[in-house]
Amino acid sequence: MTTNKYGLEDIIRRSYKESKEYLKRAGIEIKGIRLRVLESSDLLQELYDMIKTYDIDKLKQELNTIDKSLLEQISNYDDIYIISKENLREFYRGEMYLLKQMYNTDDTKELNNKILKYIVLPIKENEHADGSSVSQTEEIYIIKDRLKKHIDEILKLNRFDSININGSSIIGVKSPLSAVISTPLYTEGKNIEEDVTKFYVGNVLLHEKGHRIVGRKKWDDEEFSASALQYIMYIDMYDLLKYQETYKIIKENIIECKKYVETFALLGYHIVIGDLPESKLKYVVGVLKEAPYELGECYANIIIDRNRNKNLNIKNVVEEVKNLSPLDAIKEIIRYEPKR
Repeated sequence: MTTNKYGLEDIIRRSYKESKEYLKRAGIEIKGIRLRVLESSDLLQELYDMIKTYDIDKLKQELNTIDKSLLEQISNYDDIYIISKENLREFYRGEMYLLKQMYNTDDTKELNNKILKYIVLPIKENEHADGSSVSQTEEIYIIKDRLKKHIDEILKLNRFDSININGSSIIGVKSPLSAVISTPLYTEGKNIEEDVTKFYVGNVLLHEKGHRIVGRKKWDDEEFSASALQYIMYIDMYDLLKYQETYKIIKENIIECKKYVETFALLGYHIVIGDLPESKLKYVVGVLKEAPYELGECYANIIIDRNRNKNLNIKNVVEEVKNLSPLDAIKEIIRYEPKR
């Protein structure tokens, strides 16, 4: 299956607008975020080469005479800016100009290094990431080809063609990026591919916005908090807590999370006593790398279940997850028993 015919660009644009409106209703304000959509991750290497070979004197001249229409497009907070092969050079010039204004410097070498350090290299090195929140440039980047790949993987993984969906339903969706939990999805069954595309895009955008909301220093703490917040905000934004089916999925998730933590603890034990087979090392590294994301989503399920008969206040959730670590989550997952 392919997501092209479901208007991925339009869905990104709509989801971005919906998430902004949701956060405003929730009383959470994130100032100064521009959304960039990179058509292909291959453009990162092209941008890298461009930065390394661009004539500095020519660049300085272009920055002094930058086109106003380009500046309006690239500095717009309300719309998305699509970065393609055709406009990559234009994007580069515009980005340099914005950073020049932001950091109040004419040092093109310094500005080039900022683009490489904060944008190009992190996205390039994290091959599985669909998005990146870049606080240093006040931007969120979405990588469109990776997004398509993961959406198609979800459609294949969940085998929706074998599910009988009659009218409005809440179904649990497994993602290739989460080995533990499912996420509730509302669908009427008329166009499951489009529903899944909207579901996944919404979660990616909320995860990247979650980074800007929690703003933690340590990588694992930040990914844990952003993942927990993303999961809860998605369910709350689409008002999925009013469905009993959502709570059934949450309960099943908590059971799976408890199994996950047991496995996690067992691996840790074997690492400590030094009898872990060498053949398992690659698997363990993978588990540890994904742990902050998995634990964040697991903890989100506990927050939802714990507040089942109360009004879920996102501001309170933000404060809770900002002050927790993955280790705190492990302890709570072990102790917590889902409500009946």
